[in-house]
Amino acid sequence: MRDPSVGGALGAGLRALARQAWLTPLGMAVALARGALALPAAVFAAAASALAFRAALASGRTPSEGVLLAFAGVWASPRARAIALGLWLAGWLLWGALRAAWIAGALSALGHALSGRPGDQPAFAAGVAYRFDRVAVAAVAALLLDVAGQAMVSASAVAAVALIPAARAASSRAALAAVAAIAILASMFLAASLSVVGDAAVARAAMAGDPPGRALARAAWAVARRPAAFLAASLAVSLATVLAAGSLESLFGVMASAAAGAPRALLVAPQFLLGALSALLAAAAELWRLSAVGVLALGDEAGVTDAPVGGAAAAGPASR
Repeated sequence: MRDPSVGGALGAGLRALARQAWLTPLGMAVALARGALALPAAVFAAAASALAFRAALASGRTPSEGVLLAFAGVWASPRARAIALGLWLAGWLLWGALRAAWIAGALSALGHALSGRPGDQPAFAAGVAYRFDRVAVAAVAALLLDVAGQAMVSASAVAAVALIPAARAASSRAALAAVAAIAILASMFLAASLSVVGDAAVARAAMAGDPPGRALARAAWAVARRPAAFLAASLAVSLATVLAAGSLESLFGVMASAAAGAPRALLVAPQFLLGALSALLAAAAELWRLSAVGVLALGDEAGVTDAPVGGAAAAGPASR
């Protein structure tokens, strides 16, 4: 399909996700792993603070003074700060690698489903094995693009606030307000475009096996050709996710209101269920967005989405 429509890309991504629905629980597990990998840093911080607090109490300090001394004694130590930061950074990097592996395998499987071929090959495992490095580098580039976009939005907002005193003293307040509003809107559009370019690069690296540089360059060219289509697809997925999450919260809110007089222990299971469904919804929305963006990014190249995974074929279209 050359230059697919937004509806066509969204529909194709949703159908592929429905055929590979088992990928969504894996995404929920990856999300839960983020909290588990942050536990070592939290446990170290709590243990160090508790030991310092006990030492302060043993020296005759009051509990309030002990808390202050424990906090100051632990976090004023360069060694304690370095250990806590190292544990947190190690957990964050491990979670990032785990997430990149999930995306590499999941998008490879979705690309296999989008190609319309029977599921006779382990596309998920092959994607993790042969495309993880490319997806990881593309994901880092996407993160940097997101940071750059957020920095532009923040800078435009700060500049608009800085113009307020000048606008009060100037006679053309409306013109200055219009300039500030246009600058903020332009920065928001550029930030959203950079985010979509990052998503398209990750999708190309996972679905077509493009090297990171090639994936980023072709993603930027595809978004530059059809920026409205990419932004509309991303916005449509975000809007559908917000509506679905709101419906879930409303449903469980009604259930909680109906069980207002019940023991609190009975409300624990619905809360866990709501959290699990929210995590499943977030994982499904991410895969739907990336697959739809991938369809748009690969729409001008026939046969790329069914590129074989593994060995020399993992290089994608560049190798053929």
